[in-house]
Amino acid sequence: MEKPYPLNWSAAKASEFYNIPAWGEGYFFVNEDGHIAARLDGLQAIDLHAVSLELKAQKLSYPVLIRLPQILRARINELCGVFANAIKQSGVKTDHIPLYPIKVNQQRTVVEHVLSSQTTDIGLEIGSKTELLAALGLLQSENSWLVCNGYKDRSYIRIALFAQRMGINVFIVVEKLSELALIIQECKALDVIPKLGVRVRLTSIAEGNWQNTGGRNSKFGLGTLDLLQLIEVLKKNNSGHWLQLLHFHMGSQISKLEDFSVGLREAMQIYRQLHLNKINIQYVDIGGGLAIDYAAQRDTSSFSKAYSMQAYANTVISVIGDVCASNQLPVPKVFSENGRAMTAHHAVLVTNVVEVERKQSYSPEADALDDKCETLTEFVDQIESFKSSGEPVPAHIVKQFEQQMEKLFVSGKINLNQRYLGERYVQDCMIAQEQYQADAALVSKYYCNFSIFQSMPDVWGLNQIFPIIPLARLNEPPTEQARLHDLTCDSDGQVSVYTYSKGLSDSLPLHFVKPNEDYVIGCFLVGAYQEILGDVHNLFGDTHTANVELGSGGELKITEVEVGDCINELLSGIHLDGNRVVAQCRQRLADNGLSQDDQQDIMTEIEDALYSYTYLDSIDRVTHRIKGN
Repeated sequence: MEKPYPLNWSAAKASEFYNIPAWGEGYFFVNEDGHIAARLDGLQAIDLHAVSLELKAQKLSYPVLIRLPQILRARINELCGVFANAIKQSGVKTDHIPLYPIKVNQQRTVVEHVLSSQTTDIGLEIGSKTELLAALGLLQSENSWLVCNGYKDRSYIRIALFAQRMGINVFIVVEKLSELALIIQECKALDVIPKLGVRVRLTSIAEGNWQNTGGRNSKFGLGTLDLLQLIEVLKKNNSGHWLQLLHFHMGSQISKLEDFSVGLREAMQIYRQLHLNKINIQYVDIGGGLAIDYAAQRDTSSFSKAYSMQAYANTVISVIGDVCASNQLPVPKVFSENGRAMTAHHAVLVTNVVEVERKQSYSPEADALDDKCETLTEFVDQIESFKSSGEPVPAHIVKQFEQQMEKLFVSGKINLNQRYLGERYVQDCMIAQEQYQADAALVSKYYCNFSIFQSMPDVWGLNQIFPIIPLARLNEPPTEQARLHDLTCDSDGQVSVYTYSKGLSDSLPLHFVKPNEDYVIGCFLVGAYQEILGDVHNLFGDTHTANVELGSGGELKITEVEVGDCINELLSGIHLDGNRVVAQCRQRLADNGLSQDDQQDIMTEIEDALYSYTYLDSIDRVTHRIKGN
């Protein structure tokens, strides 16, 4: 059978093998020690394996979500840079203003680092009243940009108008026609002239898992009739000048740039029609869609992309410039909402392998199976005849053998040891057929200390692909085909699709885990959506998190360490008071007649457990509080 790794293995070969240049986009590489490293600002780099050891030294048990704010800021600067290049090269007179949709990751530290990037103009996009209040607490500059999307009630509209009074550049985007009457009422009541936007439904659709955010059946936005009625109402109210922004959104991960180009051209025709109707649109919000190459295939599949960030910016500016030039229209300023592209690279989930269930080839002697089981022996003889002739054993013969063996076991005609020998015999036949990678039963199970539902929910919900590689030993060739399983008691708690140089696979080449080795794995590109969408399946809570940066002198700085959820917090989330747990346990101990000292020792550990990590303690301690005294 062909080995799953190249000959003459090296750190450089490891980088190619795990497709790091494709998905890492220059931010990740394998260093001379065979460790995965992160390039923070184009020059300085940190060893992520060394970071994981330092976090453990600081008593943070795995799993830990490592945030790299310098990469976050670098991604935003890169996005602004490609638009600046596109504008300069095209000669189109416009400005690009990036907006961060905080739904992508609302964590305070993430939003603060987004807003502290070096770009001169950056704003926030929000989609709910809660996010609106969060934005008011996070925006620092009075001249900040704030685009208010989502369905709105009277309270939402009033708070948005209050924000405008605070000096923030607020655009209230009309998502449905009924919102307009509320906006008009409150503007009159508060004596505020608003800046309005309108979200339109395009007929154009981008292929992918998020295509239903576009097209005529889109959940959000106004269709043609509603748009005409909006114009009519504004004109009757002498408020056509309120409408300044045109917004559309085709999807979160658009892998095919041609799809986006078609949608943008449709939106620009709506822009033209609005101007013909004397509505002076000054801004076009192109929404999100700039894709991340999670699958590292550089193609148009759902979790990949077939274009560069610069090609995306060039397309946006050229289409807008062409339509405006052809129709003698003023060129609008451009908002973009590419939160996924901003944040995905900056976060890495680090966890350890806690156990391996290994499947190895083993060929029991044919006569080790009980001769008294004539039906079973007939299958063995048939299989052995194929093997002795050098021919592969047909899959249906092996399957029939397996089914007959199970019938004999259930009927009590073979014992447990014979069943085991039969299973290993089947396995050996399947390996001989080179079904090694195709059959999940022949792939080793690597059990990892995390919850997919909490830390990578899109793996479960969307079959999302995330690059996964070990943080160390990359100067050694992998020798095992593995599938990662999490701690949850659910068959969906596993990663089923992986990317490496052979393409997409149902298993991932990893190393043999040595006895007592802390084999640490990194799950990359998890900075967008995963932290916010996380589910508390089996009551596994938020992981520990830490920001990791390099100081001006090159020193490693671990800041804003946030301890993950303790068990008591998860119990509170299901409305179970920790005090009730303590009272119940105390009563049971008393009822069982234990001594006062024994009762106190047990209750101390139970109370400590309520304030301990919801995950396994990778530092191997007795019950350890992460919160409380």
